[in-house]
Amino acid sequence: MATGRRVGMRVIDFHIHIGTREQFLPWVMEFFKKNSPYYAENFAESITPERAIAFLKFHGIDRSVVLAEYAPKASAMVTNEFVSQFCNGHEELIPFGCLDFSDKRPYMEQARYAVEKLRMKGFKLLPSYQHFYPNDQALYPFYEYVQSLGMPIMFHTGTSIFHSTRIKYADPLLLDEAADDFPDLNIIMEHGGRTFWYDRAAWLVSKYRNMHIGIAGIATRHLPKFFPRLEQYRDRFVFGSDWPGFGDIRGLIERVYALPYSDETKEMILYKNAERLLGQAK
Repeated sequence: MATGRRVGMRVIDFHIHIGTREQFLPWVMEFFKKNSPYYAENFAESITPERAIAFLKFHGIDRSVVLAEYAPKASAMVTNEFVSQFCNGHEELIPFGCLDFSDKRPYMEQARYAVEKLRMKGFKLLPSYQHFYPNDQALYPFYEYVQSLGMPIMFHTGTSIFHSTRIKYADPLLLDEAADDFPDLNIIMEHGGRTFWYDRAAWLVSKYRNMHIGIAGIATRHLPKFFPRLEQYRDRFVFGSDWPGFGDIRGLIERVYALPYSDETKEMILYKNAERLLGQAK
């Protein structure tokens, strides 16, 4: 039976950004300032793992996936090395790497270094920010390598308001081929294809057992409308805040509690699905 209250659930935030003013482009910092004043006032100039963990725990987060983001024309220069060092020694923080598409090294070589030397636990790519098509065959050795490790890959899908982003790269259907060709590669469509392509993301989840939807950046109260069969595929939806793009993490969690789903479904969205995805790494 659905309830609107907390039932002792743990929470993994699968989508947070860590960095300072120097690492984010000016329009991104303006967006953070508008949507997360506390971040702008307390973390924009300097941030430490201890302070970040304390902030996240205050908001009810047990563990967080910290995302590298290297898209110097669109958003940020948060490197794999920075994220690795930031998370090192803190079990509450889980580092995810990013590819640098300006780097002449093969993608798989970049990934191997990120995993073996920097201890990354997964990857996030941003097609519309980094200007690439996810079905590019040049990425296939990278996909095969990540699949062999049992690690997930997150993809930004759908719209973005930032300069130099190109939405044509962010259609969830561009992941159709990779999902089919790499059936054991767990793929997370962050933002669920907002706002044009919710139906496409939902269709991919229904077609492929390795496809998931990250709900960061989606209006939580509208999840039943955007994804009418969410409860049928409840093992494929993953909570994320997109902090500091959204400042009130506790409020987001409360909105998940208020959804008209069973407590078991809410627990899967908030914790169990993320735990499973993170626990498959070899």
